[in-house]
Amino acid sequence: MWRDMSSSQPGREQRLTLRPSPADNGDMASARAPRDERAFHARTRERGQAMVEFAIIAPLFIILVAGIIQFGVVLNFWLDMQRISNQGARWAVVDGYPGCPRTGPPGCTPTLQVYLEDQAISNGLNPCVYITFPNGNAVGNPVKVRLESSFTLVPIVKVGTINLGADATMRQEWKALHYSDVANTC
Repeated sequence: MWRDMSSSQPGREQRLTLRPSPADNGDMASARAPRDERAFHARTRERGQAMVEFAIIAPLFIILVAGIIQFGVVLNFWLDMQRISNQGARWAVVDGYPGCPRTGPPGCTPTLQVYLEDQAISNGLNPCVYITFPNGNAVGNPVKVRLESSFTLVPIVKVGTINLGADATMRQEWKALHYSDVANTC
């Protein structure tokens, strides 16, 4: 604290000097006014208030964080399914996929549907794969690949299940020799 030190000689300036007691001791009371003991005791009685407020807010905070995490997992599954359906549609329109080239024998093992099921990067994603030729199996006609999978929200308590789906449609570049008119794995 600063203390006023006045000079006894008239006309001289007043100067401020540092009080000899250390500033970081436990008693930070003002030198001019004594500490209000009632306010000090009131603060000590409110120490449990923060813990009670946290106990009220914590469940809501945990639910919010868990919901954000679940949304991220669902989004990851859906994006993985979109990638697989786009790859499957591309492979279906050119009538070939890795392990089964277009010039290969009909009836490759594994089939495109099984091959697409195994392409899932996300653990726990087990999609059903549907490959359809809506207007017949001819060059220029569309090929539709659809993936479907169910996702259980908060699997520990099994709150609910949502169905995810991904579609991709492309035009055939070659007549399909390796697929039937409607092929699915479910």
